[in-house]
Amino acid sequence: MRVARNLAGVCVVRNARDLIGLVCGHYLRIGLGHVRFIDDGSSDGTYELLSRLARKEKRISVSRVSNAEFRQAELISEVANELLRSGFSIILPFDSDEFWNVSGAVLEKRYARSPQIMFRGQWINFVPSERATNPQQLHLLCIKHSAPILDDADEDTITTFKRPFVCFTTWKIGFKAVSPVELGVGQHALNKGPKECDSIRYQIFHLPFRNRSELIKRALDHEPRRAPLRNSPHDSWQSHFHREAVLAGRTDDLWRANSADGNGLLNCNGESIALNRDHRLQTIILKSYAHVALRYRVLL
Repeated sequence: MRVARNLAGVCVVRNARDLIGLVCGHYLRIGLGHVRFIDDGSSDGTYELLSRLARKEKRISVSRVSNAEFRQAELISEVANELLRSGFSIILPFDSDEFWNVSGAVLEKRYARSPQIMFRGQWINFVPSERATNPQQLHLLCIKHSAPILDDADEDTITTFKRPFVCFTTWKIGFKAVSPVELGVGQHALNKGPKECDSIRYQIFHLPFRNRSELIKRALDHEPRRAPLRNSPHDSWQSHFHREAVLAGRTDDLWRANSADGNGLLNCNGESIALNRDHRLQTIILKSYAHVALRYRVLL
């Protein structure tokens, strides 16, 4: 894959040791000129793995912060502007569970004549097996279902257990800019930066719940760091909902609603929802694993 020298990715990550090497491999493999990670206080080996990869590949860099609160928007904005000043013109923000389904060469070519522009990607949520209770890469290599996007899957229906979270979708943004930017919470919008938005919609393969223990981590580790920054109950509502559900003893209900049973179904409060047989993320993960293992001799 040709490397897009003026395109950089940026990601804030915390405790994603089982997934982050695959995510890193994906963005290198699709040709980003640089991939910058900000480790936000990981304690599971995430930072050490990224540091090891960065020593082998100059297109990777990682820094570490330790904040009591989840200041993702500030961190992403700061590093995005740093990358812009360094000569990168296209910035692709991503979360540690997001795989943009596009190549760097495609983005570079499409926006070659645009001095500045914003573009969007839409979540396609992939679903692990209900047997994936703890972090294991074997489970990631075997993901074979994506969830249907349901028009009525929203904050109200999800928080009342009428619809699964994996049937919800939203947009994330990337951009080309010539001056400093400010990203909104969650990378859904730019508070400051290009106003024009490309009409093309890319896909983001998203893995929000890769195992059952991830629900516990989100509830007990992630949400307490988000809560102090919440200006409205609707800000990061899904994070608050997952904490409340776990504390109420409904972790199993959440997991059944967002994982695939043996028949390829979700079980949302007694209602079965058919999943799509979909190997696209599995293919990406396998290629990313091979890319890192063969090129850098790093076992993930």
